[in-house]
Amino acid sequence: MDSKDENVASRRRLPRGLREERFFRWRGGDVSRIEALSDAVFAFSLTLLVVALEVPQSSDQLVAVFWQFPAFALCFVFLLWVWFEHYLYYRRFGFEDAVTVGLNGLLLFFVVFYVYPLKFLASALITDDLLNQGNVTFGTHGRTVMWLYSGGFVGIFSVFSLLYARAWWLREELELDEAERVVTRGALTGHLASVVIGLASIALAFVIPVLSGLIYFAMGPVQGWNGFRTGRKLKGVATDPGA
Repeated sequence: MDSKDENVASRRRLPRGLREERFFRWRGGDVSRIEALSDAVFAFSLTLLVVALEVPQSSDQLVAVFWQFPAFALCFVFLLWVWFEHYLYYRRFGFEDAVTVGLNGLLLFFVVFYVYPLKFLASALITDDLLNQGNVTFGTHGRTVMWLYSGGFVGIFSVFSLLYARAWWLREELELDEAERVVTRGALTGHLASVVIGLASIALAFVIPVLSGLIYFAMGPVQGWNGFRTGRKLKGVATDPGA
């Protein structure tokens, strides 16, 4: 048995819920150069979110730093979600061709671009409210801030949509079974829904800037419904490979 077969065998000895996906055969193998570069960029993006560069020198500074953590946590969770979507895509499909490299590079560009608008809004809406301060101000650029934020958001999920659209286009070459096709369509629909919400935010920023931020609360219900619908379709076509 070669090393690859040994790795596969060791994964199969794990409990079913701790290996891969129940109804999707992962085609990605070892971590590729694309993923290694991407992980470095995600790590750099998380570094840009760092709460403070220096150790607090007084109790007042320590308390001020502490109250920045809720905003940091929100940004951290969002970037972790984007990283997980990236990880899941490469585990599912394992593409390493030139088109994928180009799209992946575009995705990483939008991730880095998105960090500062994300951190700015999180600090303004969470940290300043908790401390009852006005350290972060919009001035006359509230509309521009929302355009920057929503532009990065749309960019990230537009690239994910293109990646999944390409996987769907190549479904025959990938030999996706019915369950895998349902999962792929569900992921594509979810990313497209995120793009639509981001575009709606950009449009609302022209007329009602406040609503351009509130529209993101639709993400929960929309993604929840898409997940429920995908899961229901999956039950209709899937057979448990571990059964």
